[in-house]
Amino acid sequence: MRFVPGKLYVFIMMMLTLGATTAQTSGDTLAGAPPEIVLNTFVEKGKVALNETILFHVELSWIGNMSRYRITEIPQPILKNLMMKGSGSTNRLEELPGGGFRSHKIITYQFRPLEMGMAYIDGIEVRYIDMATRESDVLHSQRVSVEIVEPRSDRRGGVQAVIYIVLLAVFGAALVYFIFQFLRRRKQARQAPAPHQSLAETYLNRLGDEIDPKGTNLGEMIVLLSKLFREFLAHEFQLPAGETASADLLNRLKQNGLAEKEISRLDELFRKLDVIKFGGGEVDPAEFSLIYGTIEAFLLERKKLWDAENSHKKEA
Repeated sequence: MRFVPGKLYVFIMMMLTLGATTAQTSGDTLAGAPPEIVLNTFVEKGKVALNETILFHVELSWIGNMSRYRITEIPQPILKNLMMKGSGSTNRLEELPGGGFRSHKIITYQFRPLEMGMAYIDGIEVRYIDMATRESDVLHSQRVSVEIVEPRSDRRGGVQAVIYIVLLAVFGAALVYFIFQFLRRRKQARQAPAPHQSLAETYLNRLGDEIDPKGTNLGEMIVLLSKLFREFLAHEFQLPAGETASADLLNRLKQNGLAEKEISRLDELFRKLDVIKFGGGEVDPAEFSLIYGTIEAFLLERKKLWDAENSHKKEA
């Protein structure tokens, strides 16, 4: 087939125009697509000694601002041949070569092996909300396996054994001293006259002075509110509440005689606080008011119990 020069020029221009239109359409489609959230779970080492710690990471990442997605639920992993030691979370932004940022939310778990052989971390479901579209979805991870091998030997075993014995003796002496001090102070507290104000009333006053439910910095307020409440529980029930996981704290409160109704109410409260702590993002004002009201109601109930007990003591 022969092309006339003039017709050849028209044909080339038509092809260039068509290619430019196609490229423009493709670019617009990509620009309008929502950012994709990616879930990645992994351990730092696939083979770990029995006396070492396993670090397991749950990483969520997406292109865009950190506030684009809100993580609503990350359940604790189901373990086989492993025991939970602790966990923590971090956020970071990664600058992309073409401009913009990739947001990373990383939750790290520490596990202790129980015995030699294979250990497993079952897959987890991570639920989240796209704050731009208000749509919720769930991500699934695969099961992760780790081989547990013989413990590492320490060449300084003899010296270290002596150090452990000395430390154990110091710890035992310190434990005896603190038990003695605790019993002495409790005896003095029983003999001392009753205070004019209950601990619950003190924290109710602090709640009114330090927490502003109508403020704009609800993220900071929810952290302070949780800290105050755990501090109250530690003093009221003589527990290490500030360093205890929510499930363990509830068990200790139950052992201290707290009513089942109160345990159920606190269980729901701690679940909400844990979701906010690990999920990040903005705190909903209505949810904050509900958490604040639950804590305030619990303190009022403890104040009433204290008032009733002290009124009986005065009558006696």
